[in-house]
Order: sequence, then C-alpha cells, then structure tokens
Amino acid sequence: MRITASVGCWTTGRHLTRALDASLRRLGVETIDLYQLHGWDTHIPVEETLSFLDDAIRAGKIHHAGLSNFTGWQLQLTVSTAKAMGVHVPLTLQQQYSLLSRESEFEMIPAARHNNIGLLPWSPLAGGLLTGKYQRGTTPAPDPRAGSDDALYRWVSAEYASLDRNWATIDQVVRIAAEIGTTPAQVALSWIADRPGVTAPIFGARRRPRSRSRGRGPADVDRAPRSTQVPRRPLAASVRPDRFTRDVQWRWRRGAGAARGAPPRTRAAPRRT
Repeated sequence: MRITASVGCWTTGRHLTRALDASLRRLGVETIDLYQLHGWDTHIPVEETLSFLDDAIRAGKIHHAGLSNFTGWQLQLTVSTAKAMGVHVPLTLQQQYSLLSRESEFEMIPAARHNNIGLLPWSPLAGGLLTGKYQRGTTPAPDPRAGSDDALYRWVSAEYASLDRNWATIDQVVRIAAEIGTTPAQVALSWIADRPGVTAPIFGARRRPRSRSRGRGPADVDRAPRSTQVPRRPLAASVRPDRFTRDVQWRWRRGAGAARGAPPRTRAAPRRT
C-alpha cells in the first residue's frame, strides 16, 4: 500500500510521526509496506526527513521508504545524504511517466537507475488519453478526469491535448491496438511496463474495461508481431524538463500547498547566486 505525508504540510519528523501513527490507526495495521514522500520539501533539511524514515523502519512501522515527484538532483541528494548518514536509502520513485509524458527520461529515470531505485510510473495512461476515448477538438464529458471540476486535472489534460505530437502518438497507439486485437490502454501499459527501470506502473482507472478486456493483459501485447508493436524509440519524445514536478514544487514553495489550480504558464527564471 502507498501512504504519503499530507500534501502541503512540512515533512518535519514531528509531523510525519503524527501522520504515520494516524495512518496506522486508520488502516488497522502495525506496519506499512511502502511509505512514500509525496514531494520534495524545501523548508526542511533532508537529514531530518531521512532520520524519521530510518527510525520508522527500525521501529517496524514501515518496511520500506520511497519518493515521489522528485527532480533528478533532489533524488541524488537524498540518496547520497542517506548513505553518508548510514540510514536506510529510499527504494522507489513514483513519477509521472507515459507515452505522452516522457520528461522523466531527462534526468529522473537515469538518476533512479544509477541508484538502483525502482520506478513506479503514475498516470501511465495520461489521464485517459491513451485509452483512445478522447477525440481531438471535442469537449470531454463531465465524468472523466479531463472534464471534471478539478482545475489540476483540466490543466494537465489541456496540456496533453495542446500538442500535435501527442495526438500523433495516440493515433499510433489506437492503430496498433486495432491491428493486434487489443485495447489502446493495453498497448500503452505494455510499453510503460517494458521501459528500463520500471518496477510496476500505477494507474487509477475508474472502470476495469479501460485497462483490461477480452481476458488479455498488457503482457500479451509482447506476443504481437514486431511490426505492430509500439517502437522502443520515442513516438513523440518530449524535449523539456519535467514541467509538472517543477510547477507543483513552485506552488508548494510559495505556500500554495495542495491548491488544486493550474500553475502559471510563464514566469521569470530564478536568479542564480
């Protein structure tokens, strides 16, 4: 199971201890298998957070610790500091990653693989766009995430839909699925599960048929003819750093916490000192 510290709250040892104990009581368990920090905290020394995680592991409250929504340098600093302190090193990185969101290939995934950290991609279906249910230029229905009242979901979906290369990728996934008799979701999940460093993708499909149908799973796509498989080289590779992680952390640094709104599209770059 995945338990995270409350988004927008500082990751002090005191806060995390209270949050962890409360989670254990709510779940009615004595130990949590995997406890992941939801994001980087610029306000709290990483040594304090790592000391808490190590104490929690030694106390038997958690088995393993992990990270989520970290940049490459933040992950490396965390791992290097943990080794220098002689405490437990985080074992997982949960990061946004899909055929439409490949920014993590810039530095986050290489950093994770260098440190033998397992990758747990979230949103591998790109908010549902890789299921083939959305059409270019149409307004999403209210039920899916893209059409919900949540400003963050709408912003992310609009970002995906604004790029021609994303629609070209979706068209290819839909074509391949039709040729091998499976669903676009299965093709997308097969691709992500086969990426170097990936331990297991995490997706939040609301309906079972979106990710599995006709008695076949993502692994079955590997048995399709090579000519119809998703190419291992990028269909539509991104060429910019991980904007989602950067923008979310930008909000947290300014006290927005878990505000569910779209980050500004442009802003001045931070000054170097």
